[in-house]
Amino acid sequence: MSVLDLGFPSWLLIVVLVVFAGLSYYILGGRVTAGLRVPLAIVLAPVCTVAAVAVAVILSALLSPFYETPTDPARPQPSTQPSTTLNTMPLETTASPPASPTASPTASPTASPSASATASP
Repeated sequence: MSVLDLGFPSWLLIVVLVVFAGLSYYILGGRVTAGLRVPLAIVLAPVCTVAAVAVAVILSALLSPFYETPTDPARPQPSTQPSTTLNTMPLETTASPPASPTASPTASPTASPSASATASP
């Protein structure tokens, strides 16, 4: 025998049905005869339960947008368009006379940076 899984405990469903049956029995007290009141209470309890669930679902659907975080920011973000870049041309160098293949360079091609622990004024 399989178990019916409603997503909530079955005792909760039974309690809700008994409460609605008791309320409908009490409300129908002065309106209908005693013999008709019990069957009406038994029939109206599930009907009232379904109606209450339908109202709760509709209210939840209508009120849920107020409790969700907004997807759009409150104020518009400034557009991030690329800034205009300056036309950078390579630096012009003066043409030096071509060095002869036998000439040795007079300057060292490597530079060594010196780090200072204190900032200079």
